[in-house]
Amino acid sequence: MGKRRPSIAQKDNIQFAEQQIAALNARDFEGYLSRIDDSYVGQSETAPGPIRGREGVRQNMEMIFGGFPDLRIEIVQIIANGDSVVIRTRSTGTHNGSFAGVAPTGKTVVVEGCTVTDIRNGKAIRGRLYSETATLLKQLGVLPLSKATTAS
Repeated sequence: MGKRRPSIAQKDNIQFAEQQIAALNARDFEGYLSRIDDSYVGQSETAPGPIRGREGVRQNMEMIFGGFPDLRIEIVQIIANGDSVVIRTRSTGTHNGSFAGVAPTGKTVVVEGCTVTDIRNGKAIRGRLYSETATLLKQLGVLPLSKATTAS
């Protein structure tokens, strides 16, 4: 059997994801926020609680980009199904500001992650970020490296 072609909705959701990542990389936060629904609820390991609405998303972005002002996000893979889109990413940035209670270290980090976003009427209504938080904290020197990865 041949490969199934994505539906128009799936293509729209893929385009939505690409636009959101492009907006973040361009520091077009207002453009990014314009595609977040007022009812949005998001979750992330580094957020202190649920991320609610545009204002919650704005505060979360300020924490992330405040900690990593040069953050660049690369799309590794996008999968769309129904009203959901999954984006695998690789993010690179220098820890030059406070992030999640960690004082600036000046260290460059590379972290992979995955975001699952539900979209309705062209706006994000729900999101969940899964990321290599332990890897990030190890790169920042907050968590010790495991014995398997340390030199003897």
